[in-house]
Amino acid sequence: MAEKQQVVIIGGGILGLAIAHYLQNSGEAQVWLFERGELGAGTTSQAAALLTRARSSDSAALMVHETHSTLRMLEQRFNLPFAQRSGCLHIASQAHEREQLLRYSQQAQQLDVGTQWLDSSDIQRLLPWLAITADSSALYYPDDGHADPYTLAQLYARSARAAGAQIIAHCAVSRLESQGGVFTGVHLASGEFIRADSVVLAAGPWSAALAYDYDIALAMAPVRSHYWITNNQPQVDARQPMAIIPSAKAYFRSEQSALLFGVRDSQCCVADPRALPHDIHSFHFAEDANGWLALEEHWHNLLALCPLLEQAQLAHYLSGVSSYTPDGKPLLGRLEQHSNAFVATGCSGAGIAFSGGIGRLLSEQILGKPTFVAAEEFSPARFATLQPPADPMSAEFRQHCARARSGKSTG
Repeated sequence: MAEKQQVVIIGGGILGLAIAHYLQNSGEAQVWLFERGELGAGTTSQAAALLTRARSSDSAALMVHETHSTLRMLEQRFNLPFAQRSGCLHIASQAHEREQLLRYSQQAQQLDVGTQWLDSSDIQRLLPWLAITADSSALYYPDDGHADPYTLAQLYARSARAAGAQIIAHCAVSRLESQGGVFTGVHLASGEFIRADSVVLAAGPWSAALAYDYDIALAMAPVRSHYWITNNQPQVDARQPMAIIPSAKAYFRSEQSALLFGVRDSQCCVADPRALPHDIHSFHFAEDANGWLALEEHWHNLLALCPLLEQAQLAHYLSGVSSYTPDGKPLLGRLEQHSNAFVATGCSGAGIAFSGGIGRLLSEQILGKPTFVAAEEFSPARFATLQPPADPMSAEFRQHCARARSGKSTG
């Protein structure tokens, strides 16, 4: 029997745990995962967690498709159904938006994902609180939805542990041991050394600062993602589908009887990765700390689109950190500077939806197997010739990453 590859994963958020799930269940790896805090309690827990299948590329759609398949398997295995599969409407009111919906429809057909075309009366029936024009149409994904990200992270962890993975919380990695362009292992804060055949950096927005210590410049920046939740509204029902409306740069979903909504604002709130505290929930961006400027920018359009906001109370405002790249696609795969080092980060607000696909892709890459998607699309090396250079410590480059969020149109 071949000896198992020993893989050390740094970071116990949803990506690190998904990778641990796939690797350990392959039977070909022994996983050691270290998380300095609680599992899944960092930026994972801040996500709106939209599990939308419509994506800008076929490879991205495959990643989300894998997540849906794995989520169903985990729900059945642990007898814990928790995903809210209420569906999702992608609403178009302009010609170029309808063309994009047609591409999404073709993408869905290739994956055997059911969709339906809806007219404005169908949309109004499903979402009575939405005010749309008579010429609006939508592509409806009945099986899309959202899921509690913390619960999904815990299920990845349970699966990996059941297969024999060593997943250790409240255990910080103090430094990596490097010899001849190879990471040979990690030193823990306790002083213990853990040998590694491969090392995976999956530390979310902290990955950039960690990698920089080893002369690795990850093309990503910590960018603000945020959303609001109203008080309970009689027109809102948990069974109603989500809505993504590119023309308004907005999305909506129910939160039981309240309405959760977010906007792609132009504020470009971004941070120096070295300034992020261990407790991400104590962090606030210096610009527009309470989100009022972002809300003011879109408030007129939001009221026209969703009139109930005029009388609803905004009960909650949640601001979190997402790791954005210049093209809005994640950084996944082997690092050129160290032959046995891999990275999984920079998901640009899609980490929950991509998690299963990322777990599978990284597992295949680490074990030297053919990949189920075109991995080059997500390669960390794709920004090698970028101008300005990909330097996460450069304020100019970080603004470049922040603009990717402003232009985002998918879930």
